[in-house]
Amino acid sequence: MHAADLPTRRTLPVPKRARWEPPRRRYIDCWLPDGVRVEVAGLSISGGMLHVGSHLPADNGSGPDPALIDPRLPVDLRRPDVHGDSMGYWPSYSRISPAARGAYLRWLAGGRSDPSGYIGYVFLYFYGLERRLLVESRSSAEAMAERGALVAEVRRLLSIYHDNGSFRGYAQSLLDAMAVLAPPPRPDRPPAARDGWSAELSLEMRIGLAQLGAEGTPVPARWALAWLTQLPDTSLRTPATRCPEMFEELFAAHYRNRYDSGVRLRPGTRNLSAGYRPASGGISAPAEFENHQLTEVSDQAGVLSTLRGLAEQATNELDAYSRYLGRHPDGANDSAAVALVPPLLTVEPGNAVRSLWSWAAAVLGPAGHVVTSTVELFRHWPDAPAGGTLLKADMVVLAQLLDRQDIGIEPDTRFGSGQAGTNKPIVLFRHAKKQVSAPSPQYAAALAAVNLGMLVAAADGVVSEQEMATLRATAIEPLGLSADEQLRLEAHAALVAAHPPTPAVLRRRLSALPSERKSDAGRFLISIAAIDGEITADEVRKLESLFRDLGLDPAEIYSGLHQAATTIPATRPAEVDEPVSLRTLGTAAPRVPLRGPETKPVSTRTSFALDPALLAAKRADSARAAAQLAEIFADEESADDLAAPPAADSDILSIAGLDGIHSRLFRLLVEQDSWSRAEVERMAADLDLLPDGALDVLNEAAFDTTDGPL
Repeated sequence: MHAADLPTRRTLPVPKRARWEPPRRRYIDCWLPDGVRVEVAGLSISGGMLHVGSHLPADNGSGPDPALIDPRLPVDLRRPDVHGDSMGYWPSYSRISPAARGAYLRWLAGGRSDPSGYIGYVFLYFYGLERRLLVESRSSAEAMAERGALVAEVRRLLSIYHDNGSFRGYAQSLLDAMAVLAPPPRPDRPPAARDGWSAELSLEMRIGLAQLGAEGTPVPARWALAWLTQLPDTSLRTPATRCPEMFEELFAAHYRNRYDSGVRLRPGTRNLSAGYRPASGGISAPAEFENHQLTEVSDQAGVLSTLRGLAEQATNELDAYSRYLGRHPDGANDSAAVALVPPLLTVEPGNAVRSLWSWAAAVLGPAGHVVTSTVELFRHWPDAPAGGTLLKADMVVLAQLLDRQDIGIEPDTRFGSGQAGTNKPIVLFRHAKKQVSAPSPQYAAALAAVNLGMLVAAADGVVSEQEMATLRATAIEPLGLSADEQLRLEAHAALVAAHPPTPAVLRRRLSALPSERKSDAGRFLISIAAIDGEITADEVRKLESLFRDLGLDPAEIYSGLHQAATTIPATRPAEVDEPVSLRTLGTAAPRVPLRGPETKPVSTRTSFALDPALLAAKRADSARAAAQLAEIFADEESADDLAAPPAADSDILSIAGLDGIHSRLFRLLVEQDSWSRAEVERMAADLDLLPDGALDVLNEAAFDTTDGPL
């Protein structure tokens, strides 16, 4: 309707194009549809969606409807109440002041989009939209057909006046109620979280989940995480909020591992519904809207419990990385930071990490393992600690960085094999397909067996493949280790061969054993030396040295070798009584004569014949002995530190090999006799040290100097 079409009288007749309801419903005659223009008090108001007329009872019978614009009422356009100072809490056009009507009509004529407009006028207009959607659509097909345009108008108002909490609450609730009746198509991405706290999950999310359930479609990981995090009782910890993208990726990885393509939601026991309490004082009762095709599925406790567990798992795995970023906000690409990124996540490394990875891949090449040195490592790793010393924390960072490239390193403090000394060998090796980042309970026993076995096998300067095969069969295979642990032990054996533990290390480890274990250690060493039926004089001398370190009689070696010997074939004349020799390996070395049993016929052969049953029994005995002796080499520290010369009291820190950072921590700790755990963690964090690793370093230095921990 244009202004020229209006009569000169102040009252307005019903527009012809709006006459679609029976005359008995006169309030319908007041509605101006979308796009219709009207003139009130000399102001041209376009856009329609207004109730304009002289008679429109409120739905609850409390007088005229608050939204009705009655052109007969006085309007003050000269002094409009722009700020709504004269407006009450429940405004009605028929009861507000002429100045307020003037301000309201000006807001309508201005396009209903002034963000600085008084919110009471926005509500007055909103009351009419409410009435059309909630009351008139119950009996009017045309009102029902306008629902889409009305909902779009409410959404437009919400985008402009979103900052007002009261209006936001009413408008969003009305949109939710309308969405229950006519849900929009489910989007690919989940709805974003709404601003501010809400007492319940958003209806958008509930509708989307209900649609997934009705379709039988698995819930995508992104929807699952949004569902969980938008629940009012979900509170994410710091790692999830500090590293949101990593948290989302990690959660998705665990979600796929748990549900493959996604969890399928079973139908709920009640229909999807939403209630709405109208803002208008002219509408009597709250409305309840129900969809008979969709059921409520967002409250399935079992699924939510699993999702919470997956989120907690992802948060815990990100915790160390998050704490590092908390201390080093710009250090996301540092070696230490990259090492702490959970293995399931991709990561963009800095130049120092790229250099380390390139060097390790090149030096290892196609080989299963290769011996190199810390000198070469430091040359190709710019983030290596200054001073040329790799502490326990540094070794963990290094090992975790290499793990990301499927490369392992020995020594590796995580597996109890100590630290890499300055300018000493290290061994790089290829991980198995299934990588292991922590030792199994049996690994310590195998590590002890390899260390002790290699000491004996390498005594003559040559470790043959047969000796290695025997060591594998004796000390590794019976323990049922994983393929990755077996590859690590091969690498560790190469490390021991390249850099055997110093006598000081062995002496301290062996002498610390309880008396009853020392005999076990002696028997185990003999079994390693003799189980393949081959032993050299150098190996015997090594056994004698180890026996002395254990405080055992070296003479027991020979009787022990007899007990570990093989059965003798009955093909040799009984009257022949001469020494029986064990076969030797490597370069020529004196054979050690061992007298054979005098009562059994012996062969003219010069080596023992192995009895498979006896050999299997001896291997089992060796494995049991190794398990009992695992603590000999468990968590062995740097041989360089252990072999350090005695320190003078006046210079204990520098002679003990502590660097500047650990020296500072030492000075802080000795200021009083005891500290709480929290205080120690705080001191270590201030120095960028890991508390447990730093205390290990200090205690080891103290042991080497004073035979006691700090």
